[in-house]
Parts: sequence; structure tokens; C-alpha cells
Amino acid sequence: MNAEASARQAALAALDRLIAVAPPSTVEEAMQALKSVVALRDLQVARRRADGASADLDRRLACTNAVLSLTWSGAVPIMGFRTERLQEARAALAACDAA
Repeated sequence: MNAEASARQAALAALDRLIAVAPPSTVEEAMQALKSVVALRDLQVARRRADGASADLDRRLACTNAVLSLTWSGAVPIMGFRTERLQEARAALAACDAA
């Protein structure tokens, strides 16, 4: 498994923990999920800078940026987690590699 695939799996696992109904999620778990998606995005950006642009990498980077936005809006609302947004982010991240 390459570094990007490992980072994606770590982000998916963090989102799974955040979405889980029991035990209730904490702010620390929300920040870990956000950091995991940021780590994946940073890895993709570094790879793009090192290797140059490719349509596939640009597509995955755009997808990860969209997931990052969904994760942020789902994990840091005014009151409570927005589970539906987090589920949407998780499904989108899982689909990023498959598209």
C-alpha cells in the first residue's frame, strides 16, 4: 500500500470513529478526523509539486479538498456534530480513489 492509500485509510478510519453512534464522539476525535484529511491533502499537494500535474492526481486532490470542506462543516458546527455531513464526507473520500 502506498503512502497516499495509507493516508486515505487513516482518514476513513478517523471519520468512521467520528460517525460512530456509541460512544459519543469528542472534540478531540473531530480534530483527529480533520487532521487526517488534511494529512492526505498535504501528501497529495507534495506529490503534485514533486511529480507535476496529472489528471488523476488533480481529480483526487480536488476530491480531497471537497471532503476537507465537508469534514470541517460537519465536525465544527455551532452545536453538535452534523453526522449527515460527516457521512457524506466519508462516502466521498471512499469514492475519491474509485472514480
